[in-house]
Amino acid sequence: MTVGAFISAQDYRDYSGYGSSSTNEIAELRKALVAGNDVNDPGVAPGVGFPLRVESLEATMKNLTYEMDEIKLFKTIPKIPATNTVEEFNRLLAYGQGGSTRFNLGFMGEGDLPEEEDSTYERVTMLIKYLGVTGRVTHVANTIRAATGNVIALETMNKTMDLLKNNENALFFGDSTLIPEQFDGLQKLITDGAPDNVIDLRGAPLSENALNDMLLRIRQNFGTATDAYFATGAFADLAKQVYDRQRFAYSPAPGVLGATVTAFQGQHGRINLHDHVFIQEGPASPATGLGKTDKRPNVPSITVAPAAAANAASQFIAADDGTYIYQVVAGNRFGLSAPVDSAGVAVVAGEQVTFTIQDNGQSPTYYEIYRSTIGGAASTARLMVRVARTGATQVITDNNDDIPGTSIGFVLMQNQRSFSWAQLLPMTRIPLAAIDTSIRWAQVLYGGVKMYTPAKNIVVKNVGRAAGSL
Repeated sequence: MTVGAFISAQDYRDYSGYGSSSTNEIAELRKALVAGNDVNDPGVAPGVGFPLRVESLEATMKNLTYEMDEIKLFKTIPKIPATNTVEEFNRLLAYGQGGSTRFNLGFMGEGDLPEEEDSTYERVTMLIKYLGVTGRVTHVANTIRAATGNVIALETMNKTMDLLKNNENALFFGDSTLIPEQFDGLQKLITDGAPDNVIDLRGAPLSENALNDMLLRIRQNFGTATDAYFATGAFADLAKQVYDRQRFAYSPAPGVLGATVTAFQGQHGRINLHDHVFIQEGPASPATGLGKTDKRPNVPSITVAPAAAANAASQFIAADDGTYIYQVVAGNRFGLSAPVDSAGVAVVAGEQVTFTIQDNGQSPTYYEIYRSTIGGAASTARLMVRVARTGATQVITDNNDDIPGTSIGFVLMQNQRSFSWAQLLPMTRIPLAAIDTSIRWAQVLYGGVKMYTPAKNIVVKNVGRAAGSL
């Protein structure tokens, strides 16, 4: 071998090279230790280096679920302190004459005594409700060197997010008639307090025209809308309506197609637009029960009667003619039962469907009603409505008031004059007594929604999707 600063092909003249080694040389080479890329231990074998491999586990947890950015309403809702488990407030309903704004009242002749007017007041009561979740980490799990660091800190954060999710959902959809332990959310408070402010789109997509009319309705009730919350799909359809009005060179930026719609300017104000992943477009029923089996309701029974001629309240039209399958899920504060399917029932325009639900035990407090597409299988059923349980057996009527697969939206005057979150206790972590070799704690939040002016807010129901939407 040449010794020097240069290497040439002659330096390799005694090497046999790849593919020409002897049998003995290849056998010696195969004795080399192999690390491999097995995920599971292949067992004990000569030359396998799996037992020596250290797992390469990243210290950062990858989040596949919602994050703090999705908690939109609770972060922005006006908050006030509560001092008791029963909170009261007064409403001024009218200055006089039933709140009439007619201009020809109050005039008098020279020297007359003006007419006496009586103001109208109302006292409203709101009950504080309690949310909570328990966390538990074994002493051993807290002792080991975990890849993500302190396990208790990680689980405390996870329980915080779970609690915020439950509270965020209740701010919109809480209903004490369905779950007595739950506070009433915006949908219930607005629907009960101002039924005329429930706008029904009957499956039509969200549009600029509809939003402008909603702002008008709030303005007619002496309010000014500030914020709107809809499902993500509803806002996606709203953005599509402005695509053909754009100039490619200017909007939203040179060379960029599309638009992000963040606000709407109507004739009666400007509202901020918030898409919300917790507002769903008619979810499917759970494939299995949710919650602990010894606490959630048992699967109910359903019997559907043939469709019968309805009164004028029926909203089944010719386009709805067909056969439907209904599903029922029983629920309480601990969870949901598995669904039960009905037989198919044929419906034509002007008819109504009645079905009987039998409570099969374990304390359900409400039912979720799902309905299939026209002629579809039970797997196509989507949430239609939730109804309170009224007895062991109850009859429910479907007039097609609620369209499966649609979503609900909210246009709000979001300030402290309209509604607020009354908080008896902010989110608090309470250590629990040690009853085994685990560290236990409870995280709790006490409060409820005070709705001062329901008529200055709107619930939008049966929000559909634009034709051709995915």
